[in-house]
Amino acid sequence: MTLIIDNPTVEQVLRPREMIDALELAARELANGGAINAPPYRVFTPRDGKDYGPKFPKGGNPTHHMFTSLTGAIAGLDVTADRIDSDIVTYVERDGAVLQRRVPGTPDRKFCGLIFLYSSRTGELLAIIHDGYLQKFRVAGTGAVGAKYLARKDARIMGLLGTGWQAQAAVQCMAALGQLERIQLFSPSPGKKESFAEHWSKETGLEIVPVNSAREAVQDADIVYMATNSKDPVVQADWLEPGQFISNVSDVELDLAGWERCDVLVMNRHGRRWMRHAIGGVDVIPEHSRDQYTRPTPIKWDELPLLGDVISGTHPGRTSDEQITGMILRGDGVQFAATGHHIYQRCRELGLGTEIPTDLFLQDERYIP
Repeated sequence: MTLIIDNPTVEQVLRPREMIDALELAARELANGGAINAPPYRVFTPRDGKDYGPKFPKGGNPTHHMFTSLTGAIAGLDVTADRIDSDIVTYVERDGAVLQRRVPGTPDRKFCGLIFLYSSRTGELLAIIHDGYLQKFRVAGTGAVGAKYLARKDARIMGLLGTGWQAQAAVQCMAALGQLERIQLFSPSPGKKESFAEHWSKETGLEIVPVNSAREAVQDADIVYMATNSKDPVVQADWLEPGQFISNVSDVELDLAGWERCDVLVMNRHGRRWMRHAIGGVDVIPEHSRDQYTRPTPIKWDELPLLGDVISGTHPGRTSDEQITGMILRGDGVQFAATGHHIYQRCRELGLGTEIPTDLFLQDERYIP
């Protein structure tokens, strides 16, 4: 039987510490040759914002249907995963920064994002998993693995930029490491940082302190984590301090000079952040022109060590408390293979999820040449 696992079920079984462990395994296997990623891609079709009703973000432009695919395999787990998103996206400008906004495209304001988990032993479809709740822990959990191996051992303070969906998981995953005591939190959205701090302080037991600027969040922090939807830098290079560990949801959140300042810089995977393909050309996609991968820099992106190299000991990682260390975090299919496999196994153990016949997804050999 194939399992359909929806967001409430994922939420029921997901534990941040277990996600961190699964993602650490994924990073190690990718570096050691036991896992592989396909190039990540996005396909854009122009749309008209007028089609999406009165709640469409004010000033949104341009608007596209964006189809995303992240595919990866882990041999030791006998799984291959393809995470797909079928989204309506637009872009708005706020305080001089360009932000990407996902727009609910259906009349009842819903989204489509799925993980297809396959057995690489039999080829069968094991599960279809909603990606929404799992997605934020896939990102933040990888950030936590980076902090585990690249932050100073005495790191106690995190500067957090953002108060949205990804920032929630960042607090939960970093707290799960068991060493943080305080979070310095900034968001430009009026009132959000105060309500966020109050809620997540109670949830995690951490001291979460709203601050007045992004720079104040970074000052004296041991870990700097950027969890925004900005397509422009929210942290500047000259704010960084010796001994910090820096990571991100999107690498454009730190200006390029900031990544260049890192004494030790790793990535969770090599390759471009996205291969973009757009009807009418990709030049109208705002983040396409902001890709740091294509800009002049001394950084040799595809020669950087991987996070898995540090985990497995083939790269030393941090060698001094004075070093600035950084991890550029990019989406990859191996992350979804590991976390999807873990959620699938937990649901099997607990008898959760909706079973449908696997034969619905299989074809008789007489139809296959």
